[in-house]
Amino acid sequence: MITDNQTDKIYFSPALEKECPKLWESIHKALMERGIRHGLLLREPMYIWCRDYMPIQITDDKFVSYHFKPDYLLKYKNRYQYALDCDGGKICSEMNYPTKKMNLIIDGGNVVKCDNTIIMTEKVFVENSDKSRTDVEKILRDSLQCEILFLPWDKEEIYGHSDGIIHYAGEGRVLMTNYMDYDMHIAREIEKRLATRFDVIKLSYKAKRKHRSNWAYINFLQVNKLIMVPQLGLEEDEQAMAQISNVFTDSEVIGIPALEAVRKGGALNCVSWNVKDNESCQDVT
Repeated sequence: MITDNQTDKIYFSPALEKECPKLWESIHKALMERGIRHGLLLREPMYIWCRDYMPIQITDDKFVSYHFKPDYLLKYKNRYQYALDCDGGKICSEMNYPTKKMNLIIDGGNVVKCDNTIIMTEKVFVENSDKSRTDVEKILRDSLQCEILFLPWDKEEIYGHSDGIIHYAGEGRVLMTNYMDYDMHIAREIEKRLATRFDVIKLSYKAKRKHRSNWAYINFLQVNKLIMVPQLGLEEDEQAMAQISNVFTDSEVIGIPALEAVRKGGALNCVSWNVKDNESCQDVT
């Protein structure tokens, strides 16, 4: 399983520069300064959340695609048809990545790779209600070649993405967002399930008024030994940076102004698709 710390190249939607110009400028500058290869997807998917529709890299030469038909877009199909038309498998194949399709509806944002385990929320069962839970689990295990750990889906959060809850920290550890500030019962259940396989490190913040967007810090972008943490102009910014730095001691941790994306409902992991070693990358100059 290719995890974030093994990746060395990043792709973005061509729409990101237009929709989030300050964010794109900051990311592009940081990657250029560090010599990290990055590029734009070959097609013109004008949906900036490329994490959600692009395939899952399993090995150096194996990518698994899926059906991208999330209910939160289907509900407003006329408005978001352009997003539903994003075919990550086709894009991936055209970029010379060997791709195999999995017959499930999935969001890439609901896939967090943790060595030999993938963590997802149980929303995947809701979106594939035409199949039994047993069948969905079997398809996932067979296609992704690993075990799957399922977290409860907080239905107050329509996306159901696990990358808004946790990030793999290596060495059998996961970093968990400050869910206790949102729903104590669900937070405890999430931690309980994670603890069956991982050491759980929880983010927490001390602020006079904790901001409703401080969930975004967990949705940082990691490529190899570089970590880009969303910065929101909040009291919590420095606290998030310090805590993440303390966990990823072998990495460079930098802040990236990310309000443009957060106001649209996502953050840095959402707008990126990072992979390990493929010479087809279209570099940005």
